[in-house]
Amino acid sequence: MMTELPELEDILVSRRQSALMVTLNRPQARNALNGAIMNGVMTLCDWLTDNDDVRMVVLRGAGGSFCAGGDIKEFGQMVTAEEPPTGEIDPVAKNNRIFGDVLLKLDAIPQVLVTLIEGAAFGGANGFISVSDVSIAEGHARFSLSETALGVPPAQIGPFLVRRMGLYNARRLALTGAHFGAQEACHIGLVDRVVNGDAGLEGALAETLSQIGRCEPKANAVTKAIFNRAAPQIDPVQLDQAAEAFADCLRGEGRKGAMAFARKETSPWLESFTTVKET
Repeated sequence: MMTELPELEDILVSRRQSALMVTLNRPQARNALNGAIMNGVMTLCDWLTDNDDVRMVVLRGAGGSFCAGGDIKEFGQMVTAEEPPTGEIDPVAKNNRIFGDVLLKLDAIPQVLVTLIEGAAFGGANGFISVSDVSIAEGHARFSLSETALGVPPAQIGPFLVRRMGLYNARRLALTGAHFGAQEACHIGLVDRVVNGDAGLEGALAETLSQIGRCEPKANAVTKAIFNRAAPQIDPVQLDQAAEAFADCLRGEGRKGAMAFARKETSPWLESFTTVKET
């Protein structure tokens, strides 16, 4: 028997037959990830494990953008956080590590997870895409692993990205911070399908949900669990180490990068190259 849908801050939740429609709802910030969204997704994952009449989950963003990555205001608060006493966990690392638990929980839900990507899908947004069973992008969507341009690593999403798109695609895109389009995202396996416009997105969603609707719910849940056990496991210790590395970078040059980004200034390490004809 289904329990009442949870009320979540900055996330809209509704039912569409056996599908749960989940919308990140911070359109004024292009749905940037904040603490409320992190807590909401964790709560939702716990709720989903106890409500097996929900067969599929659709995750998207409000206002024509999927997610612009981490919230710059909360990022700024981390930059100014005091360093911990010797032997204690850095609060920056602790804060960063939360997203790893969010992704582990979302990866393990028994329902089929479908993501719809419009507009921006930057930074941490690609973590959500990486744990999706089906991802559909509108043709004008833009993607970026933008963390290194701010002076920090894509710490918590890194292992999930490598599993999704392979080591060298993940390295290439993270180490350049390049923006790339939906077609390239599809080519490297980050997304599964590219469509045009709202009508194309809604049509592809209806088709995908109908396909999932042909499958027996418990068989799908069991299949997902079997496949997850067969795949390389994301080690929580890796995520712990990644969080520590994130904190180390943020307390170093990343502090300057975050301040430059907030002020819309150039990062101190920026270096540009022009075409030079060798003689």
